[in-house]
Amino acid sequence: MRNNNRQIALPLLLSSILIVGLLLGNLLSKKNGFSFFGQNQLSPYQQVIELIRSNYVDPINIDSLQSTSIEELLEKLDPHSYYLSASQVQDSEEQLSGHFEGIGVEFSLFSDTASLLYVFPNGPGEKAGLKAGDKLLSVNGTSLLKKDQSADSVRAIIKGKSGSIATLGILRKDTLLTLRVTRGPIPLPAVEVAYLLNATTGYIRLEKFSETSYEEFMKNLESLIDKGMKNLVIDLRGNGGGLLAEAVDIADELLDNKKLIVYTQGDKVGKKEYRAERPGLFEKGKVSILIDEYSASASEVVAGAIQDWCRGKIIGQTSYGKGLVQEEYSLENGAAVRLTVARYYTPLGRCIQQPYGIFDSTQKPTYFLNPCKDTLLASNGIKPDILITNGYDSLIFDSNKFKKVALQLTPFCFSFYQQHEKDFEKMNEPMQLLTNEPLQNKLSTAWDKMIESSVKGKLAEDESKFLKERMLATIARFKWREMGYFQILNSFDPVLKKAITITQ
Repeated sequence: MRNNNRQIALPLLLSSILIVGLLLGNLLSKKNGFSFFGQNQLSPYQQVIELIRSNYVDPINIDSLQSTSIEELLEKLDPHSYYLSASQVQDSEEQLSGHFEGIGVEFSLFSDTASLLYVFPNGPGEKAGLKAGDKLLSVNGTSLLKKDQSADSVRAIIKGKSGSIATLGILRKDTLLTLRVTRGPIPLPAVEVAYLLNATTGYIRLEKFSETSYEEFMKNLESLIDKGMKNLVIDLRGNGGGLLAEAVDIADELLDNKKLIVYTQGDKVGKKEYRAERPGLFEKGKVSILIDEYSASASEVVAGAIQDWCRGKIIGQTSYGKGLVQEEYSLENGAAVRLTVARYYTPLGRCIQQPYGIFDSTQKPTYFLNPCKDTLLASNGIKPDILITNGYDSLIFDSNKFKKVALQLTPFCFSFYQQHEKDFEKMNEPMQLLTNEPLQNKLSTAWDKMIESSVKGKLAEDESKFLKERMLATIARFKWREMGYFQILNSFDPVLKKAITITQ
């Protein structure tokens, strides 16, 4: 009987010891990133594979995705699925959030030295006593006087969490100073330029679709309406996109009667429609949308909805052609993956994505008719109703003379502005820069001398015209910021002039 009890008890004891051992082993292994129970901790590469398996826009053969790196793996999918390092995730979050944390300055590298071009009003830097023209020598003991350093490397040293201290060594003219700056949040506006082009036509330039874009758009739209605006030009040139929800909200202010704005659909996600849901603030006045080859994604959502419903005219150059929707997934190492999960389609059903992968030249293009009987292409970007260039041949940018002078543009403009700051203090608005003849003469003389010292011979006519326009705009920016820069450029812009003609 005793032997029988031992025969029963011994296996139970061994089993208990084994279970306790496994439990202890499991607790210890979790500290090292492993688990006996449940799913083992996956490597970043394995996490990406699982994300693709569960979420990618198209059916995919996972076995075919054998690669030596995450980057190579994602390159096999499409042009817009990509990997972000932890630092890139932080930069991306700042852009989309509409603010960053730092000391509140803009700088440029002149002869490898970071010179302050602008100090944000009421920002941490201004409160600490920083001024435009100050040269940054060090931050918290780290020297910034390094040969061939990049603006990004300097920016990384200057930036920091709100509340942290940056002790700056600066050179102001001939005086060495030390200033302590408490870092804080600095806004990154999505709408930096909004004004009346004439008595009834308003202009809003939207730089990106961040978390604050709709709020900023509405604030400026309301202000322009209060000033008598009847017609609106929205400038989306250079706007590479951002948050889809912000684009939908902005389009909703322009469209009525529950009109479809955009819909998305993918292999793992069903069709989702986004419609105009509320009475818009500007559903009746004339609208023109300006786009170019750098207008992409959310910009194309807005332009596509306006074009499909004949709500206004699209003017400029054919857009980039990004009809894919990305979702960002965080990885356990702090990095992230932007994975394409769906395609987006304009109200008529156009997916304007540029072809990628193996292009089938035999595939016939698909066309749609909008209510105005306009024939619209289904792919390769949004083609404007009125196709017009900015008036410059892109080949001029390949000229060695042009490139050499262009590198001198910002230092020249900043130097001139500092030398004639008292002249600028007398001006109340940017356009006075174009009518101040004495200052124009001084500027032309200094500009010609700079070019003579930089390159042999004269610039081509287009090169000279392009650079002079940017010179005037850059100088205006030092006093009036983006408003000054774009008011000057807009006065020369044939695309905007066309928009004014057909919008009013």
